[in-house]
Amino acid sequence: MQTRLSALAALFLVAHLAFLPPTLEDIDSINFAMGVRDFDVARHQPHPPGYPVFIALGKISTPVMKALRVPSAESRALSFWSALFGAALIPLLFVLFSSIDGDDWRAFWAAAFAATSPLIWSNASRPLSDVTGLAFAVAAQALLVATLMGRAGGIALTIGAFLAALATGIRVQTAMLTGPVLLLTFLSARGLSSADRIRAIAAFVTGMATWAVPLIIASGGLDRYITALGGQAGEDFGGVQMLWTTGRSGLPRAALRALLDTFVLIWGPVILGAIVVVIAVGGVMRLIGARAFGTVGLLALLFAPYAVFHLLFHETVTMRYALPLVIPISYLCVRAMNGGPKSVVLELAFISAFLVMSVPAMTAFGRNGSPAFSAMRDALATKTTTSAHAGMRRVWEWEGSGTRFIASPHGHEWLGLIDEWTMDPAARIQFLENPRRTDRALIDPRSVQSVLAYEWSFPEVPYVAGARPGAVNRISYDPPGWMLDRGWAITAEVAGITERDNYGPHLKPSVAWVRARDGASTLIIGGRHLGSEGDPEAVVTVTLGGQPLDEWHVSPGFFFRVTPLPAGSLTGSGYHQLSVTAASSDPSRLIGVALEQFDIQPDGIAMSAVVSGWQEPEYSQATGRAWRWMSEKAAIWVRPIARDVQVTIEGESPLRYFDGPAMLRARVGDRLVGQFAPSADFKWSFVVPAAALEAAAGQVTIESDKWFVPGDRDRTADRRHLALRVYSLRVE
Repeated sequence: MQTRLSALAALFLVAHLAFLPPTLEDIDSINFAMGVRDFDVARHQPHPPGYPVFIALGKISTPVMKALRVPSAESRALSFWSALFGAALIPLLFVLFSSIDGDDWRAFWAAAFAATSPLIWSNASRPLSDVTGLAFAVAAQALLVATLMGRAGGIALTIGAFLAALATGIRVQTAMLTGPVLLLTFLSARGLSSADRIRAIAAFVTGMATWAVPLIIASGGLDRYITALGGQAGEDFGGVQMLWTTGRSGLPRAALRALLDTFVLIWGPVILGAIVVVIAVGGVMRLIGARAFGTVGLLALLFAPYAVFHLLFHETVTMRYALPLVIPISYLCVRAMNGGPKSVVLELAFISAFLVMSVPAMTAFGRNGSPAFSAMRDALATKTTTSAHAGMRRVWEWEGSGTRFIASPHGHEWLGLIDEWTMDPAARIQFLENPRRTDRALIDPRSVQSVLAYEWSFPEVPYVAGARPGAVNRISYDPPGWMLDRGWAITAEVAGITERDNYGPHLKPSVAWVRARDGASTLIIGGRHLGSEGDPEAVVTVTLGGQPLDEWHVSPGFFFRVTPLPAGSLTGSGYHQLSVTAASSDPSRLIGVALEQFDIQPDGIAMSAVVSGWQEPEYSQATGRAWRWMSEKAAIWVRPIARDVQVTIEGESPLRYFDGPAMLRARVGDRLVGQFAPSADFKWSFVVPAAALEAAAGQVTIESDKWFVPGDRDRTADRRHLALRVYSLRVE
């Protein structure tokens, strides 16, 4: 058995050392690498609680890698420990499983099952502390279980207590894996003397002091360390989605998502994960049928506290946090399958499936590294002012460059671009965008010169799921024709930011910045009076440079306004400030108004807007997709420009909602200008003749022969008429 374990561990190590990644790949790994360079927890080098043992390992391996002239030495020096301790996990898991089960053959296959699982295999290539911390925790568990079951004595307890304490200096969450079994062993293990228990306490205190004392000293004292730790706790609870902070109404959906992330998607495709979970449940049933209640109890003691902690306090989309839970599931699967001559075939089939998925993914990772780093390096190579969404700033700090970087508030990154352009109206900017954000809509899209997508060359789930930053769009901007400041609701995501910031035209002026120009222009503003039928009207006022430009009354529901600006309205240099306010016609009532559409363009430039038959903007944070629902008859406004105009609509397949394709028709007045029956996600273009558009005052009608009422399907009060989910609408 030792030969098999050694061979498996050696193969694991070689396979990972051969493909250590050439870049860091997560904000945590950047923090670790910065901590190796210059340890300062207050500056998140690394982030609290500090991970001092892992940083110490990095300080050992980094000089060695540099001395050996290994390319990308700093990232590979951290990944080295993941690979090494990933290989060490194999014999450690064997010892743990053997102690729990008593059968060496099952213990070997359970260790192999876990080690080749997508989550452990992939994370053993990453420059993070997860695998290293897990190896120390499993070593502690194995010693403590042996002591608890009477197979080892006080020395095992002492070493196990020391390793448990040391593991928390690598990854603090390991306390949920080692703490319960350490406490139970200390209190109830037979054959232990008082001296054994005293030595165990001393070993635990020594293990904690080994990393805690240097950590506090290096942090500048206990008060400064506690301050840094408190700041991190605020970020952890305020910046991520976790069950603990989910409201009651969203709890069922969030809990289902957390369970799916934690137990199913960590194995790769949903069908494979579901099969693994079903077999693992079969393993539980088999243990119960065999009256192996002690084994069930041990598994619960070792892993249930961590599972509860993970589900409540982790953002489960970051799947590496579920690494420890691979261990009991692997054992239960092998326990379910082991019982006949075909069991080895089944076990090999799963291991082969895991490796067929994971080896190519991690080979690509070792060859290409992180797309975020590639995007940053390409942006810096242009020698152009650079800005980015949160997370990418840390990449810029790591890469280091003389190129100027625009630092912006987290979640409000577009404000940094506005500040730059108002100070330097001629600036050209590279912006590194999180593709799941939609605040790009706050900048005139006609200023975009190019968009280059940088993506992982393998599926994110489960290998790098939750990595921040992940995929990136590199956008090259010329100075824009307009920019929207605070207070808008152009997308659902932006509307949420506006609401959280307590902005909106009914509370504070919603500001836009419009580039100076000599000729005539056309301004469009659309939005929604958020009151109910019978509520007072809202008076919308637009000012330009502090002078009145337009004013109109809106009733509850959707509104849309076209305002011509004659030549000379925007003369000058730089950017003019345009403000929109909304006041209730009844001074005693506050009426909410959301500004959902904005554009301003010179004469001769095509423009479009939704007018009627459209629902409010929506957004999925999980996918980053933004959309509006179209009803069975929806109107759009297309600016007549004395030339034919092409309208392009992108949307979702109607087969998601209907039994067959929906027939779409586009009309300008009575004239049919387009017809299409999509049966998949689609991009539909049609040309609107200039004369017909002029005669219809720019109004184009889109009709669908199919629509539904959500409330009829899910028994809710939602009585909207929905025909198609539309992702984008543009004119050329």
